[in-house]
Amino acid sequence: MSASAGPSTGGFIQADPATNSLIITAAEPMYRQLRAMIEQLDSRRAQVYIESMIVEVSGDNAADFGFQWQGLLGSSGDKYGVAAGTNFNAGNSSSNNIVSLSGALAGGTLTAPSQGLNIALLKNYGGTYALAAVARLLQSQTNTNIVSTPNLITLDNEEAKIIVGSNVPFVTGQFTNTGTATTSPFQTIERKDVGITLRIKPQIGEGGTVRMTIFQESSSVSDKVAPGTNNAGPSTDKRSIESTVVVDDGAILVLGGLIEDKFTENKTKVPLLGDLPLVGGLFRSATRTKTRTNLMVFLRPVIMRDAEAAKRMSLDRYDLIRAMQQDAQPAPSLVMPINDSPVLPPQRAPSAAPAASAP
Repeated sequence: MSASAGPSTGGFIQADPATNSLIITAAEPMYRQLRAMIEQLDSRRAQVYIESMIVEVSGDNAADFGFQWQGLLGSSGDKYGVAAGTNFNAGNSSSNNIVSLSGALAGGTLTAPSQGLNIALLKNYGGTYALAAVARLLQSQTNTNIVSTPNLITLDNEEAKIIVGSNVPFVTGQFTNTGTATTSPFQTIERKDVGITLRIKPQIGEGGTVRMTIFQESSSVSDKVAPGTNNAGPSTDKRSIESTVVVDDGAILVLGGLIEDKFTENKTKVPLLGDLPLVGGLFRSATRTKTRTNLMVFLRPVIMRDAEAAKRMSLDRYDLIRAMQQDAQPAPSLVMPINDSPVLPPQRAPSAAPAASAP
């Protein structure tokens, strides 16, 4: 920037993006005022380091009890016979009911029963062994503990975005030309990001507070298929939060979450007989499932006002990742030749300033 001779009033200012400079043509008094204002604006902007913590703790308990039996009344040569029994799908699988298992056993095929404890009674029917009764007991427990910490750094009042996940294809349309001899089928596919998405715009306020506009989403491909959508592509489970909050520098704020406790009981029984005390257990099958889900999203912003704070934060994360790589080294083996995995190099110590030579 330089002052030049010009009229006493007015002036001309032109920006040069290539050199990030301003060309000012104005009188000396106005030039000095503009220079003082630019020097106040042309300062290092603060940055904000945002750490988002997504914590999910869930547990599933399931219990299954069922009793199946088949009986045949009559002797060889009788004109009439009576057959009776119960037939329930064990473990929600029709291949594990007593009729399917008996048919496979009679045909000389060994079929694995359903999971859990299975107690069976065999009976000889005219020289062929078949199942007369099957009792099944199963209890299962599943615990899940997931912690995701997407982190990012952005300038004050500038939006930043991070996506960690997969790009999953979804079928949006299809066409098959069957009216002519030449068939030209095609499908239209749209790809969508599935995973963790964090979009945030921080604004540093007075007293070390940070005002943030936040969009956070956690999605995953679900193994559940909605009725009537077998050919519609995958389904996704999604949890998202969109909000504007104010947090102190370095403080942790809970954005939101989900606490869910779900109980499901399924009963299959023979009418009337399944309700009888004691002996009613011979005519029914029951499954109970309890699901607990605790999901919380936390946010922690840290203001970095100078280069030293940014360097300190970066080196701290560098050392953390390097330590994790060193702990994940494979055990030495004499049989396999590869005994080490990549590790970040150690940080370089700052070089000493050259000593001044004596005159």
